[in-house]
Amino acid sequence: MNVLKALRAPDYFTLLNAAFGLCALLAAGQAPDHNSTLLAVIFIIFAAIADGLDGFLARRLGSSQIGANLDSLADLVSFGVAPAFLALKAFDSPNFWPAGIFYLLCGALRLARFNVDSKSDQFFEGLPIPAAGIALSGCVLLGSQIITLIFMLLLAMLMVSSVSYPKMRDQKSAAFLVLAFLAAGILVWLQKDITYSSHLLIAIIIVYLMSPVVISCLQKGR
Repeated sequence: MNVLKALRAPDYFTLLNAAFGLCALLAAGQAPDHNSTLLAVIFIIFAAIADGLDGFLARRLGSSQIGANLDSLADLVSFGVAPAFLALKAFDSPNFWPAGIFYLLCGALRLARFNVDSKSDQFFEGLPIPAAGIALSGCVLLGSQIITLIFMLLLAMLMVSSVSYPKMRDQKSAAFLVLAFLAAGILVWLQKDITYSSHLLIAIIIVYLMSPVVISCLQKGR
């Protein structure tokens, strides 16, 4: 198989996702300071936007033979390795190493399960790794070691759980998420209100984290 000829339009956004993930790692790998952390978070947000566009185009145009595996590889870099490495570098504490390793392993297991399980059109099994990566990045911006550590462990366990999370299939929901993440990225870039941008990222993910509870309550109320 000629891998270059096998690529379709959505796959180029997947590759862009992976490239942003590497950029996030390179930024986080600089001497720990405010600017390198901000830049790493911005690249992770851009990776999430590229991942969303990849999924949108794949549903409209169809995916390639290697599309699903390529997407998982890119997601592991951008939302598994990069956020964990960012947290470890930002707080520079060996106490974070076990939690970072646990987060990464759970992310890899989450993606592996996604590739082999029968897929539902409406729900994910376990928390999607892009949501986990964005939430962890937002926690790092808050500058609290304990909050970041707690979130890292919680997000890791949710990724390998059997909790059902809804898929954002309609265009309005997808457009809202892209705009929200873009707004957070712009706020981080301008460096005018880092606390607000981190709260925005975490708030979006917390709403999504609570969605299974809301859906369950609505179903019971019918």
